[in-house]
Amino acid sequence: MKKEMNKNDRRYAYTHNVIKDAMLELMHSTGFEEVTVSGLCRQAQVGRATFYTHYDNLMEVIKELVDDAIKATDRSVAASIDGIKEAARYLRTEQGFEEMESQLLLLPICQRAADNPKYNVLFQDSALSDYILSMIYRQERDYQIRELVKYDLTEKEADMLFTYMLTGAFAVNKAMGWKKGKDWMRVQRIILNFVSGGMDAVNKLPK
Repeated sequence: MKKEMNKNDRRYAYTHNVIKDAMLELMHSTGFEEVTVSGLCRQAQVGRATFYTHYDNLMEVIKELVDDAIKATDRSVAASIDGIKEAARYLRTEQGFEEMESQLLLLPICQRAADNPKYNVLFQDSALSDYILSMIYRQERDYQIRELVKYDLTEKEADMLFTYMLTGAFAVNKAMGWKKGKDWMRVQRIILNFVSGGMDAVNKLPK
């Protein structure tokens, strides 16, 4: 059982960073399910006692890494339906890939977080997909529901629609290996236009 520690202590932060970096390094050569505490400690060059002073188990390391990936993501423009519609309009044009980068801030956070080279390996690991998806859902849910109820949806309806869109975006990007390129961009055009048209149709539903 880990001890209560001062999280503002430099040694605390240093040890956590060493362990987290070691986890990412290991995952470049092996899947998360193959990582052991002993192997992680060897990679991080820390003792097992030190590991258990800071973490109860390996999933706690993953949780911190996913939190770090989300925090490191530019969220100055939060993905929303209005943002999706704006991106859809923009992506209908035949712009080059580089010119579209600014619009990618409007895409779901799972796509943006996975684009960070440091944390991409987390998204590549199928064993972690459900866990990462649930973390992103919990962090984004309240904001997205506030946006979606503007379309005269109930909170329950908004929650279900957000779940559908987030799960779909995650699944498509996972299937494409979380790698951007011409094929990826064409798929984004299709999805964004589909969602944009779908939300216009929602406004026309009988009450």
